[in-house]
Amino acid sequence: MAESQPETIPESFEEALSQLDSIVESLEGEGVPLTDLINQYDRGMKLLEACHTKLEEAKQRISSIGKTSESDSEPLAEDVNDELF
Repeated sequence: MAESQPETIPESFEEALSQLDSIVESLEGEGVPLTDLINQYDRGMKLLEACHTKLEEAKQRISSIGKTSESDSEPLAEDVNDELF
């Protein structure tokens, strides 16, 4: 019988991805009962969604940091040179 996974979704991206990897390995194995396959697949889809959400949040945060850095930064030397000529 397959190892049961906890129902809660981990807070960290790395832990969710690790659990998802374990599920994929299990699904690729042989001799897993159909009921367990379905339960693992369902759990895997929830973990995949959580990973996707965490990646999107990180992408938005990085984008926000980049925009903040651009507005706070001083002009580059080449920007100053362009203004002089």
